[in-house]
Amino acid sequence: MVKKLLKGILVTGVMVMGISGCSSNVQDDSKQKIVSIQKMDKSFKSEKREEKLDTLKKVLKSQSKYLKEENQDNNVLDQYKKTVTKMRKYFISDYEKSIKENTLENVESIQDKQQINEKKDNLNALKTLVSEEYKFTLDSKSQYDAYIKSITEISTLYDNRIVAIEQEEQDQKQAELAKQNEAKRTYSNEFFTITVPEEWDSSNWSIEEDTSSTKVLDGITRLRAFYCSYMQNTPYPAGGGAYIYVLNMSDYGIDEEHRSLAFYRNLIPVPEDQQQYLYSPDGETSQGWVVFVQNVAASFIDDGARHTVPLATITLN
Repeated sequence: MVKKLLKGILVTGVMVMGISGCSSNVQDDSKQKIVSIQKMDKSFKSEKREEKLDTLKKVLKSQSKYLKEENQDNNVLDQYKKTVTKMRKYFISDYEKSIKENTLENVESIQDKQQINEKKDNLNALKTLVSEEYKFTLDSKSQYDAYIKSITEISTLYDNRIVAIEQEEQDQKQAELAKQNEAKRTYSNEFFTITVPEEWDSSNWSIEEDTSSTKVLDGITRLRAFYCSYMQNTPYPAGGGAYIYVLNMSDYGIDEEHRSLAFYRNLIPVPEDQQQYLYSPDGETSQGWVVFVQNVAASFIDDGARHTVPLATITLN
């Protein structure tokens, strides 16, 4: 009986020692695992970005392997979780910093396409980087989708702004071209401005002052004349022209002599019976001069009559 009792005590003692030894081994393994994780965490702090990503991958791989073990220690699990969260925080901060640095305020008012394209290229590079890394650096696919959506929305704003700038540039270029074409079709002096039709070739028309017709009375210039021609030396009805007489009536009505229109009309080198056919644009110039137009041949100035071809227009300055 005593032998059996001693034998039972010995067996129980061995079992307790075995269990105790096993527990001690598990604890030792857990301590070593935690130390290993902490070492990787410590090295992570001083590494370059590419090295940090490799270290994070190692931690995740080690964590995945540990989760498959039967005897798991909560302390080890907590250390993995804390370390992964800390490492991922670095990459998340890096992504958000890059987004912030490449987000332009009031992009609608920016005219510099190069500046916008540089920011857009940076965002595209970030988009590629996040797509390559997110399985390691982010907690979930939904978090990845949120970053991609944010980056895409900003890039779309940049695309739209670049399109708007290019349209503005095109409009400006067309406006400048129209202005240049308008200048080619325009003659202007202190009395009037003449604009010829778009159909007219710039080499086929001309306007020159006829100084031989200038009239000066008592030291005052009373009449100046200009001759316009279109397709000179071309037989009617193709070629046309016009005389433009600019009459100084700034002193009209100052005395008895200058109260009569006849005084001024007599200065125009056109027979009195034909003066009724002269065309005079409404009003007078800023200097108080009055303009009269005498079309010849197929005409040059649109005088309101029924013409079968486009003619030039005249406005007073």
